[in-house]
Amino acid sequence: MALTTVADYVSAVRVLLQDTVADYRYSDAELVEGLNRGVREMARIRPDLYFKALRAGQSMDTYLSTSQTTTVAVDQRYQSALLYYVVGLAQLRDDENTQDARSIALLNRFVSQLTTIAA
Repeated sequence: MALTTVADYVSAVRVLLQDTVADYRYSDAELVEGLNRGVREMARIRPDLYFKALRAGQSMDTYLSTSQTTTVAVDQRYQSALLYYVVGLAQLRDDENTQDARSIALLNRFVSQLTTIAA
């Protein structure tokens, strides 16, 4: 599945969360807020990914749950990292210990994929 638009991310996150049947546990607004937080974290951890835009004085994009067709401006190599961040962040709100461990693993994987040099 290509991760191009806000709707693509929301759909992919729902699959990983096993939240594909309405009434959803996680609202679109919650997942899109996680997407926005993930993009900001990417810029904090790897400012070089956004250097061109930031140097030009452009602000970070903010995505809206009402604009599902908006393209998410993330380098293709880091789309899965952003996906893991949104899933991990969503699972932090669950109460179960197994979810906490999975959440931490996904958030660590996000950081690892952003900071590890591929061989």
